Amino acid sequence: MARSLTETLDRLAASGKLDKFSSGKQAPEGGAQQIDLSEIVPDPHQPRRVFDEDKLKSLSESVAVQGVLQPITVQPKNADGKYLIIMGERRWRAAQLGGLTHIPAIVREATAELRAVQLTENVQRADLTTMEIAQAVGQMREAGKKRPEIAKALGWSESAVSRYAGIAKMPDELQALARANAPVLAVSDLGSLWKKDEGAVREFLTNTPTEDISRVTVAALRSEIDAGQGAHSNDDTDQLDQRNSGSFTSSRSSDEIAPVPDPQAARTQTGPVAILCQHQGDVGRILTDRKPSSNRALVVSFDNGERLEEIALTKIELLEVIDA
Repeated sequence: MARSLTETLDRLAASGKLDKFSSGKQAPEGGAQQIDLSEIVPDPHQPRRVFDEDKLKSLSESVAVQGVLQPITVQPKNADGKYLIIMGERRWRAAQLGGLTHIPAIVREATAELRAVQLTENVQRADLTTMEIAQAVGQMREAGKKRPEIAKALGWSESAVSRYAGIAKMPDELQALARANAPVLAVSDLGSLWKKDEGAVREFLTNTPTEDISRVTVAALRSEIDAGQGAHSNDDTDQLDQRNSGSFTSSRSSDEIAPVPDPQAARTQTGPVAILCQHQGDVGRILTDRKPSSNRALVVSFDNGERLEEIALTKIELLEVIDA
């Protein structure tokens, strides 16, 4: 289970490692000091953009009675005379709602290491949206962190890091889906399908409520596209051929049913194919042209070839065969 912000800071403080996050400027004697709430402003680069109002209200009620028990962390005053929050914006907001005028705070320089702690703690919180996590991962990468480093810090697989990082390059429609907190696996799969049949994905997004979008419903869309039953095609030539052959339908009305493919014709189709498989929740493509070191294993490509792994046959779940 991911450590909370309090646990992480307590652990670092006890080991003395938190001291290295400052660049020569130490907090006043005793660590925290009471700072006027009006002198503190949120970090504009904070990954969290949405705060659960019910949870915030509950915290504010507790703060109003007990005060803020864990100090927040802020940067020294800027040119505007304001402290910038590094960690603890939720506590700062709750203090405002609870009617407090001051809050305990530790003043520290925002070094790269401390920023890394901030981002890690934010990502590990369960109530961040898919897009907020993606933005935090993006900030970690911009800070120079490599994918293996991020994966290790968060306790994730490297493929999970890649999925979140990939959202930044997706079309606006899919980024909106991430902001609505659709599962990252579903968003990632839709990103792959978008390149294959943008029209079918657009129609899927139009007709499917966000709460119904999951890897299961996206898998059904993939099967439809792979079977040649998508409602759209990115290839105008294909559409023209369909019109000329009389098999093109402009709507999904009940009296305009696409002809059922000839089973014999399907069996005689030729061309390269790819075998999709799953291992520990990650979907990959089996590389049949790569010889593994063992005859009881296969080489699998994940993240569009960015990661290759040799996996035992007994640990692979076969999913489907698609056009290569």
